[in-house]
Formats: sequence, C-alpha cells, structure tokens
Amino acid sequence: MTAGNAPRFRRPPAAEPDVQGAGPPPPRAAANPHVFVTIPTANFSHRQILEGVLEYARKCGPWLFHLSTGDIAAQGLRRIDKWGCTGVIALSSGEEDMRRIARLGVPAVFIHPPAGASAPPKRCVFVIRDQGAIGRSAADYFVARGYKTFAFVGAPRPAPWSDERRDGYRKRLAELGFGCEIYPELSEAESVDFAAEMPRLGRWLASLPKPAALYTVKDFRGQQILATCLDCGIAVPGDLAVLSTDDDEIICETSTPALSSIALDGRNTGQTCARILGELMAGRGARRIVRMPDPRIVTRGSTDALAAADPVLARVFSALRAAGQPPPKLKDVARALGISVRTVESKAIQHFGRPLREVLRAERVREGVAMVANTDLPLEEIADRCGFCGASHFSRAVKAAFGRAPGSFRDGGRGGGPPANQSASTTGKSRPS
Repeated sequence: MTAGNAPRFRRPPAAEPDVQGAGPPPPRAAANPHVFVTIPTANFSHRQILEGVLEYARKCGPWLFHLSTGDIAAQGLRRIDKWGCTGVIALSSGEEDMRRIARLGVPAVFIHPPAGASAPPKRCVFVIRDQGAIGRSAADYFVARGYKTFAFVGAPRPAPWSDERRDGYRKRLAELGFGCEIYPELSEAESVDFAAEMPRLGRWLASLPKPAALYTVKDFRGQQILATCLDCGIAVPGDLAVLSTDDDEIICETSTPALSSIALDGRNTGQTCARILGELMAGRGARRIVRMPDPRIVTRGSTDALAAADPVLARVFSALRAAGQPPPKLKDVARALGISVRTVESKAIQHFGRPLREVLRAERVREGVAMVANTDLPLEEIADRCGFCGASHFSRAVKAAFGRAPGSFRDGGRGGGPPANQSASTTGKSRPS
C-alpha cells in the first residue's frame, strides 16, 4: 500500500451506550457486502485483476467497494472497521500489511502473498501464481519453434518474480539440452535511465549468435528491446525473436514489430478472487491456497515464424491477422496483395512442410485449447473467437489434433492445456531463419 493512501487497521471498539439525544445510527437499506480492495493499478495485469473483481461483483452483487489503487488524488479510508468492512481482496506489499488486514477478523484473499508468508492467516486464502512456470512456458514455446540459441533479459531492478521467471526459463532450457545467455545486471545509473543502458543493451543483443530467441519479463522491457533492435539494425524476428510477459495490448500492438507476449489472464484471476471471497463471506469454506493456471502465449510479429520465414508469407500472415475473425479466404487475401495462391502455398510448403492453411489451422486450435484450459468461456464463444464455425467444429479439430476432446483440458482444472512444446498434429515443421 502506498503511504498516505493506506488505511490504519484497528479492531472495532467495544459497544458503548448511545449518547443521550443522539439516537441510533441510520439503518442500512440492505446488508450488502462492504469490500475493501487494495491493488496498485500501475501494472497492466493488476488492472486486469481489479477489472475481474468488479465484473464478478456486477454479476453476483451488489457489493460496495472502497478501492485503494495507489492514486495519490484518491480519498483514503482511515478507519476501515467503522466503514463496516466485511471482506478484503489485497495484493499486499509485505507481511506487515497482511497481518494488519488479518487482524480485522474478516475474510480476506491475498494475491501473490509475501514470500515470507508460509500459510494463510485464519479466514484468509492465498492466490498464487507460479512465476517459474511462466519462464518454463517461454522456453517450451521457443524450443517448439526450432530455436537453438536462447537469451534472457530481466527487470531493470532486482525483483524476486523476475528471478523466478529467469530460473524457470533457464532450468527448462537446461532440461531440454540448451544453454541460455543472461543479460548482466544493470548499474545504478542504468537501472533508472534507459538512455544510459541502451548502448550496452544494443552491444549485447548484437553479440548474440543468430538466429536467437529472447524472453523478457515485462512488456515495457520487450518494447525497449524492440526499439534497441530497430536502432541497431537487428532484424526481428529474423535475427532475434522476442517474447515478453503481460500481453498489454497498448504496448504490444504499437511496438515495431508487434510484440508477442505471455498473457497472465488477470481478469480471470480477479474473478476467481472475488468468487472465493464471496464464498468466505457467505460462511462457506474454501481451499486455503489456490494456484492460478498456466499462462497462454499470444503470438504477434516479434516471434512470428511466418514473418521470419519469407517476406511474401509475412505479408500474407500480417493481412490475415489484421482481418480478425472469422479469417478471410486465402485467395481473397492473395488477390488483394497481388500474389498468386500457388506462390503462397509453394512458399509455405518450402518453409513449413505443409500448406499454409494447415499451419494457420494448427495455431487456431492451440489458441482455442489454451482458452479452454485457462478461462471459463463456453466452447461456443471460444470457437467463434478462434474462427471455427461452431463448438462441434472446434471439438472435432481439437480431437483430430490432440486425440482428446476440448473438455478434457478443462476437466482437470486450470492449467490443463497442452504444454507449449506440444504441437498439434496439423502443425508442420517450423524453423527460424
């Protein structure tokens, strides 16, 4: 919590007789839950978590909220007990914050609790994401695309979550028989000034054997890397594929090229936290520790194997992405670009070992399976988002690719999607070049 905006948590005072003539306090119209939410929203994934909490309350409420988001202009809440708090959702910054909230004696959900907290306090739940799994998914993603050279760039300042993502990435690569180049820690001057760091970052990126695959821990860091590559003449993704984390569309879609990113699905995390708190406030039990699902990866131009394979394929794939869903017919895209379908298919077979439509279909299947595993969206909506005619069409495609029905990826709980290095059977060989 930020100074000046954090409430002072105190136990409710003992009941005292009414002051003569004051009368009883005004009655409340209804016993609606009063929920205190403290989530700093400078971070994109944190904003998504807050959005998920509010969406759940809108559907299942009403809930009355006080939001502590780090906005210095916001009005604080000095006595949360007098406000009538019945539950808390907190992305706490330290153990002392957690203890102060726990002393309120109301149900509380802590997102990413402090590293030193071994177990949730009474009437509290921990919601945890495995940061190492994020790094492992990046490693699997790149290895499945045929890369042999790997690199990692962490946060500008030391951070446990950055280290855990680095370790997950590096250890998974080691398990698969690969090494990893780690970008050195920054000096104090570099950590607070990108202009001071950029020359060294450029020299390091240029020194990597090409082609290489680079994973970094945040979208803003990915954007800095792409800008440095552009300035130094390093081709992305031809010489260097770049994958970041958070899937902040404003950053990812406006980078050059568009930045591929690991989506943490903060909205689903927020809805999960709100659902757990609702159960606790209703007097129902809940698991003390809830682990969030494995992440999914959104592929854009910075890791697009098609873009790296051939300029003609890059134009076709870019046009298909821009068209959205449902995707247009290949012959219409080729005609608009002044390219023959035969040329497109010939180049796809040359670079991927199979027709372009099969490569694209495999990507749509994988994206759909990731959505099944990591969201509560109905199959019909997932099928529509991924460009299939309906749920049955999508189900047949998934079963043909993986030998399993879509529901099997959800039945086992969150994180049940195929590992990032498992390719659908319709996916041909891809090789960065």
